[in-house]
Amino acid sequence: MNRTAAGESAGQLGNLPPLPLWRLISGIAVFACLLGVVAALAPLYIDNLRLGSYIRELAASPNAATVPEATLRSEVVDRAGQLGLTVLPGDVQITHQGGKMQLQVKYRVKTDVALYPVDLHFHPQASSR
Repeated sequence: MNRTAAGESAGQLGNLPPLPLWRLISGIAVFACLLGVVAALAPLYIDNLRLGSYIRELAASPNAATVPEATLRSEVVDRAGQLGLTVLPGDVQITHQGGKMQLQVKYRVKTDVALYPVDLHFHPQASSR
């Protein structure tokens, strides 16, 4: 192991050459781009969480298994519309198994991030108790 005059090993941080300015600027630019992508996509993920929470509340309601499927479907589509999400009635799947109702929504959101088109696929779901 190489030792310096002060007794420190040569591979420690104190002996590294200073970081070139262009590398620092490049690192900051990459980090800023990453933050931009997160800022652009975060509202869509938050809206999906809100829709998922609504679906869980809807499925957990005591009379969820007896409500007509068309009513449940329209409630989910309406709530998604309030959140600014494009959910079609065909995106909402309702199944009944063993006295339990399962509610699934499969939809996608198209958005542009820095001129790059991105398709985000979401799949919130919930079951009655």
